[in-house]
Amino acid sequence: MKPFAVIDIGTNSIRLGVVQPEGELTYSLLNQQKEVVRLGEGEFASNHLTPAAMERGLLVLSKFVNVARGYDVSDITVLATSALREAENQSEFVERVREEIGVEVHVISGAEEARLIFLGVHSGIDLGSQKALVMDIGGGSTELAVGDQTGPVLLESLKLGAIRVSGIFTEGETGPITPQLYRRMQEYVRGVGVHSVQRVRDCGFELMYGSSGTILNLADIAARSKGDTIDWARGYYVRVEELEEQAVRLCAMKLEERRRVPGINPERADIIVAGAAVLTALMRELDAPGLHTSDRALREGMIVDRLARMSSDPEALLADSVRNRSVFQLARRCQFEESHAKTIARLACEMFDCFHDLGLHQLGPLERELLYFSAILHDVGGFISYTDHHRHGYYLVRNSPLLGFDTTEIQMMAAVVLHHRKKLPKAKEEALTNLNRGQRDVVTILSVILRLAEAMDRGHLSEVEEVRASLEDKAGTLMLELISEGDCQLELWGLENQRSAVKDVFGRKLTARRISPAEAEQVELRAAG
Repeated sequence: MKPFAVIDIGTNSIRLGVVQPEGELTYSLLNQQKEVVRLGEGEFASNHLTPAAMERGLLVLSKFVNVARGYDVSDITVLATSALREAENQSEFVERVREEIGVEVHVISGAEEARLIFLGVHSGIDLGSQKALVMDIGGGSTELAVGDQTGPVLLESLKLGAIRVSGIFTEGETGPITPQLYRRMQEYVRGVGVHSVQRVRDCGFELMYGSSGTILNLADIAARSKGDTIDWARGYYVRVEELEEQAVRLCAMKLEERRRVPGINPERADIIVAGAAVLTALMRELDAPGLHTSDRALREGMIVDRLARMSSDPEALLADSVRNRSVFQLARRCQFEESHAKTIARLACEMFDCFHDLGLHQLGPLERELLYFSAILHDVGGFISYTDHHRHGYYLVRNSPLLGFDTTEIQMMAAVVLHHRKKLPKAKEEALTNLNRGQRDVVTILSVILRLAEAMDRGHLSEVEEVRASLEDKAGTLMLELISEGDCQLELWGLENQRSAVKDVFGRKLTARRISPAEAEQVELRAAG
């Protein structure tokens, strides 16, 4: 198996991992690198990445991509978190990366970030029958995940990060941090975290793990103050009182003094107090007596997730994938008609494959998967009201933290749900904001295929057993054959209403007919003979 690479674009740092798969969820690291970039520096007051921060990010990304390509990797997965998630000029940065470096940046939700962090930490420990809380303090957000050996059961993302909190309270400060100011920081943390903390407390946990640079630095400082040495691979347990003691010590120092504290990364000295405020305030609110360190986090979670997707049985993987589970969880929460949704999904994927074979599109497995999930979710808006249910469905999908998807994939599925009826997508509409031309074209193609599938089950009776497509006559008319024991008159009428959409998108005249399963079998026999 060829190696692959993952790149994690954080608010504070960018990390690279080049991985050689070795077996079922096992791997070796060929190369790993990290650079402090401060992509989110100065962002959170205006919700805009600064030009200087973008240039730093592009420079490091270019370097890391070149390193990865030197290993002849099969692919490079790039995920971005809080800084890009909240930046109003996100699309500018993503487009520059695409054009100047040649890779695609996938921006993920806070819940998805928490899931991947849990996967990363979990990959290095054996929880047995215990339930653990994993906390990761980044530059722009703090992720909390509670789970056991089988995976996470609660995922929370808070707008609390070392750079964000520092920017609110201590930006530009070079002297000591007063006790009063530190208390204000902790009060702010408690206020922002109150609802997530309650959910974690209700869920319960028996032990706590901490990952990320902020927590590892604070644990290292505490360990060195006692003369301990941390074996990062095995981890280290630090009590909350020890962390509070080091926070008081760091507050009393000037910035230059903090840079020289044993165990601290000098590049983190200006934000370490803010990080300590987040950590200690949340631990006290959660009644956590201490935490175990983990040197694994998002990057390792990305690797484990990628390895899981390399299954030799992709259909079985899809059936039990986190993407599948999160989509069906939303659909069932919205009381969808499961039989109808699965029928639409089946017919849509059959047409996707037929249209590809006929040369009507050049889309691949990833787009097919998005079509499948969009079809499962196409009617969830009826939970709010059947009138304009496509619009309600768009809102529900667009604002649901669907795990396993990046924000662009969620936006594309929401747009397909929106356009499975009524008007076709238009380039400048709000639902397509931040999508590039290629992604907008994908939405349009998938929307038309979903419209055709919906027309084939207008009666919600799953009468169409299979659909076949061919190009007829010199003009290349698109013929759809509906294989069914019933007369399918309602479905054929529905397809007539989609003629203009097929003409606009595929440039083909549409015609359709119903044939019986016996007739279909005879056609197959003649073709084979």
